[in-house]
This record gives sequence, structure tokens and C-alpha cells, in this order.
Amino acid sequence: MRFKRVLAVAAVLTVGGGGAALASHVMQVDPATVPTGFLAAHSKVDGIRVSSIARAVDDGRADVFIQHARLAANEATSWHTHPGPVLVEVVRGSITYEDAQHGKCRRLTYNAGEGFFDRGFGHVHRAVAGSEGADFYPVYVLPPGSETHVIPATAPEECTSAAAKDDDVDDDDRDDEDGDDD
Repeated sequence: MRFKRVLAVAAVLTVGGGGAALASHVMQVDPATVPTGFLAAHSKVDGIRVSSIARAVDDGRADVFIQHARLAANEATSWHTHPGPVLVEVVRGSITYEDAQHGKCRRLTYNAGEGFFDRGFGHVHRAVAGSEGADFYPVYVLPPGSETHVIPATAPEECTSAAAKDDDVDDDDRDDEDGDDD
């Protein structure tokens, strides 16, 4: 039952933009400058893992951050991980999510109205905007007291070698959306 409550809270925050935690490592936007209403609604978010959300919750508490992020055309984030899970909703353009899975570089593209779940806790990945750029809303569910929401990381070998370009797993192979290679 506790897992369902945690998932329900995360879903409400994702869809409704219900709030954000204050922390010393990020600046919060003045709520008076943000129009009221839904920032995103009815986005299809794949691969949500309740176990990752539950792992971030300590005694019923978590630090929740909601961010509006923007990437220019073909711009990529650096390779990174998070101290907890992140639900991501793409609201404009497209994002290709890259990570390593089963010894190959996986690249999954998500368009506006779609999203993905990153399990965090050391799972290394990056996002690359499409030709039109992208706006997206990451919702971070982090263990209480997390010092940061993004942890720089080294690209997985599967995604850096020349073979990765010929041997990658792409949008046609979404059989393991959550990226769990256990």
C-alpha cells in the first residue's frame, strides 16, 4: 500500500506540477511568474518502477524537484546519473535517451506527449534533443537531504566505441523500457 501511495504522489506531481523542494544547490522559480494550469497532461510515461521510487523514500519522505529543461536542436546533456529516480515528460520536440543495456548502446526516442522513467541510483545515461530541440519536465524523487540532483558520470563503453554506432538498440526494441539489465 505504501508503494502505491508513493507512486500516486509522484504521478500527481508529474502531471500537475504540484510543487518543488527547496535546496541549497538549485534556484526555485518564483511561482508568481509561472502561469497556472497543467504544465503537461496525459503524457505516456513508460517503464515506471515503483521499487526505485520506494528506494528514494525514507520514512515517508523524499525531496521532490520539478524542472523545466530545454535543449537546443541536437544538443546533448552530459553523461550523468541521479541520486534517485526521475520521471521525464517531453512537451516539445523530441529526446533520444541513451544508455547501455545488455552490452549494447540503447537509443530510444520520445516525442512530445511521451516520456520515460530513469531509475537513477547510478544508472548512467544522457539525453539528446532532436532536430527541433526539446522542452521537457524532469520530476526528481530523491532521498531526503540529497546534495545534488545530477551526478556527472563517464559514458558507458558500449556507447563510445565505433561498434556502438552499428550495433545499437533503437526504438524498435523497447522490450525492456526500464533499462534493467539485471
